[in-house]
Amino acid sequence: MPAMRRLFLNGLCLLVLLVGAPAWALDPARKVDEYTIARWTMEDGLPHNLVHTIGQDAEGYVWIGTWEGAARFDGRRFTAFDAGTVEGLEIEGVRAIARDPKGGMVISLGRVGPGLLHFHQGRWQRLPGEAGTLADVSVLRFGPDGALWIGTDHSLYRMAGDGRLRDIGGTHPRLANERVLAVLPLADGQALVGNRHGLFRIRDDRASEWGRETGLPETSVLAIQPSRWGGILIGGGAGAWRLDQGRALQITGERVEAMLEDRHGSLWISTLDGLRRYAQGRYETLGERNGLMGRLAPALFEDRDGLLWVGTTNGLYRISDGPVFGLARSSGLRDIYVRAIIERPGQGVWIGHPMGVDAWQGGQARAIPLAFDGKGDPSVLSLANARDGSLWIGTYDQGVIRLPAAGEGPQARPRRIDEAGGLPSNHVRALLERSDGSLWIGSNEGVSVYRDGRILRTYTTADGLPSGNVYVLHETAQGELWIGTSNGMGMMRRDGTLRAWSPMSGFPAVAAFDFLADPDGSLWIATDRGLLHWHDGRFVQFDHRQGLPNNRLFRLLEDDNGDFWVSSNRGVFRISRAALTAVENGHLARLPVEAFTHADGLPSSQANGATSPAGWPMRDGKLWFATANGIGVIDPDDARRQRAQGITLVVESVEADGRFLPPQDRHVLPADTRRVVIRFTGLNQRAPERLRYRYRMVGFDRGWIETDNGIAHDAVYTNLPPGKMRFEVQVMNAPADWSKPENLVTRTVEFEKASPWWLRAWALALYAVLLGLVGWAVLLFALRRQRHRQRRLEALVDARTSELSDKNAQLEQAGEANARLLEQLAHQARHDPLTRLANRRAGDAFLAEALEVSRREGRPLSVALIDIDHFKAVNDRYGHAFGDDVLSQIAALAEHLAGGVEGVLISRYGGEEFLVCQQLPRSASRARLEALREGIARAGIETPDGDTLRCTVSIGVAELEAGQDLRDLLRVADERLYKAKQQGRNRLVSS
Repeated sequence: MPAMRRLFLNGLCLLVLLVGAPAWALDPARKVDEYTIARWTMEDGLPHNLVHTIGQDAEGYVWIGTWEGAARFDGRRFTAFDAGTVEGLEIEGVRAIARDPKGGMVISLGRVGPGLLHFHQGRWQRLPGEAGTLADVSVLRFGPDGALWIGTDHSLYRMAGDGRLRDIGGTHPRLANERVLAVLPLADGQALVGNRHGLFRIRDDRASEWGRETGLPETSVLAIQPSRWGGILIGGGAGAWRLDQGRALQITGERVEAMLEDRHGSLWISTLDGLRRYAQGRYETLGERNGLMGRLAPALFEDRDGLLWVGTTNGLYRISDGPVFGLARSSGLRDIYVRAIIERPGQGVWIGHPMGVDAWQGGQARAIPLAFDGKGDPSVLSLANARDGSLWIGTYDQGVIRLPAAGEGPQARPRRIDEAGGLPSNHVRALLERSDGSLWIGSNEGVSVYRDGRILRTYTTADGLPSGNVYVLHETAQGELWIGTSNGMGMMRRDGTLRAWSPMSGFPAVAAFDFLADPDGSLWIATDRGLLHWHDGRFVQFDHRQGLPNNRLFRLLEDDNGDFWVSSNRGVFRISRAALTAVENGHLARLPVEAFTHADGLPSSQANGATSPAGWPMRDGKLWFATANGIGVIDPDDARRQRAQGITLVVESVEADGRFLPPQDRHVLPADTRRVVIRFTGLNQRAPERLRYRYRMVGFDRGWIETDNGIAHDAVYTNLPPGKMRFEVQVMNAPADWSKPENLVTRTVEFEKASPWWLRAWALALYAVLLGLVGWAVLLFALRRQRHRQRRLEALVDARTSELSDKNAQLEQAGEANARLLEQLAHQARHDPLTRLANRRAGDAFLAEALEVSRREGRPLSVALIDIDHFKAVNDRYGHAFGDDVLSQIAALAEHLAGGVEGVLISRYGGEEFLVCQQLPRSASRARLEALREGIARAGIETPDGDTLRCTVSIGVAELEAGQDLRDLLRVADERLYKAKQQGRNRLVSS
């Protein structure tokens, strides 16, 4: 028993060394589905997709051993070390990598040129003695005493600090000629070793079989490590075990390919089904559904930042728990095109999408049934909590649904507010229950007020409300109602008066997607032209000119620290309120914006907007945003901690005229040096893409040179001047605020370039004397020639001036003629020569653009096909010349009656057919077409024989419905035109 206690004390000493690492680790409170998995393969620079082993050096590079060589990874770029990149060494089949406590890395080679190599400060060397030629090395581990334990396919070796190699496998018959699968070095030269026969203990360089004594079954041991909960962890063919107080306690019976206990004490096990995490009495699996592809290899590693690295047959994977993660189908959502998110007290988070509503509570999603009255689950656009605990749901085409509160009992049924009950439109994108208990409903036909079971009134353009879809409704503490639409915004005061702002007419945007009120009465507005600040009766605009990565902003939230978070089609941006104030007051030129995208863990960089609310600040401080591929969850506190994470800045190499200089902080360059290349990189494996750099050569560069991405960089200098110079490079986590030195990491390299002989002091003095003599002679000669040239120049100027005046006049005439010709050609390309209306190509282009706007912003759209009744009879009786004249007159009449309105286009569609495209509400669209039909019927056209011809037209109208494309829309209009012909002509058919 004393020997057993010494063994565990040795393990405890090793554990203390391990725990002394930084405190970063994967958050055990998160589900594994909430972790972010990144993958790299050969296409990204990995030497081979089969990853055998993973390690990390003192600077922070991750080292990967593969079937075709090794690679060093800085988080964005692989530096491959293989047979083709390291001259004189056949680096392949790397199965083991270990960090040397004295500096550098030790790696094993395959069968071609076998042995162990040492890499340090850019140089490769074989280990001295027999270790440099050992074949089939499978395991490398440094012990606390600096000794290197080497496991091969045939034996076990221990290399002391002085380089002496001792074969320990021969001390036990079941270690000799057997492959070593795992080694755990302990203090005092002891170690635990695993192979296919079980667990062995090494003491005084002699092996003894030890697994049986503790109750382990006789099976392969593939992994050994100390546990932070006490004892030693063993993994292998019979599962995972904990050895504690001399007894083996089984954790799982699944076969263990690799095993790792992270800094929080969570146990990670590679199995045939994937990667399992055992934590807090439960286990979860990361597998193919999470993106972890291929058969897992023994490569399982936790780096100094607490990230988990996994090697498989399909590449290298990194598992991280950054401030962003996503919820999608794997989390139980029925539809990942999320439009609205709201937190309900005691009922979790409710999520609206095209298939209805899901409730997220306790880490599980469940569908909320909304189908009643014979209708299916609606496509949901908006959500709003009611004061009585019920929920208001705005839909795409079923109006508003009231979902009863939980306390109303099982007999309570949903209730619908739709067009049958007085709602002007069933398309509802915004809902708000105001402080007086009334429900305000925003649709594509205005804002309606609902109370006491009925619609009290509807505010429309006739009341001064901007046209288009209503996207958002927001009530301030002062009782003002702010209304954001697809075509401006409005504000209703407490007395019911309405003020509106139109696009580009006092309002520096088109669409308003969200509002955020400040206690002082000012308002922040997310628009399609950036972020607006409304205060003191004016707008202040923040857009790409102030540093925003994208101008189209959707949901605007504020975290507990007062920072703004705003969603867009390029991710979610964090904007400091203090920075906004500084830019607004002119104290700062650009906003330091921090962008979170798909690379950071968002399910999609494309956020969703024009629905309400498209994001929600949760009670736990997290922010949820709706995206096109699920829900993006952001923890602002984690983001703040990540920004403060340390960075290692490395000058990887210095190259002068193609020759690599030794790694040092000062270099002397020959006078004839023409080109210097300095490669540098920052190491932050948790979020390498967030690194920002700037560099300069003091004594050469006028200022700092900034870079805008997180990859490694080359600073290239040609023809540096003689003298002393200093290269400085700085790195920091985004957003890059270089005014805060506490967040910077700086590296410097000194250079001194020798002067060539022709620039030394005596040569410069001689140059000065010679230059003076030559200058005096040149001056005398120049004065003489100058007088002669001046006379000739005056005559030449007079002649050229006259020529230029003539040519300028000719060029002006040619330019005017060319402009007239281009204008004429452009008009002819888009207009019908007979009717002077837009031709079919122009009509199709307008219709395609109108369809896209309607889908994106919910605007109404209708298409009408118009055909002149009995037009063939006109041609037959009066001839085609008169028929063309009839077409021209009816086209002019149609343009006069229906044209000239924004959002309306009339084009000739072919023969006697015309197409009318209208972006107007349904009622206005039909009224204009009826007026057109009646106006044509009343008009008279004088015939060649003196009579008066009266023509009529038949009209087929189709209005855009959900899911329709351009071809379907035109087909419906054509079918209704044919129906109008069948019903007797001179009529309009819209259904």
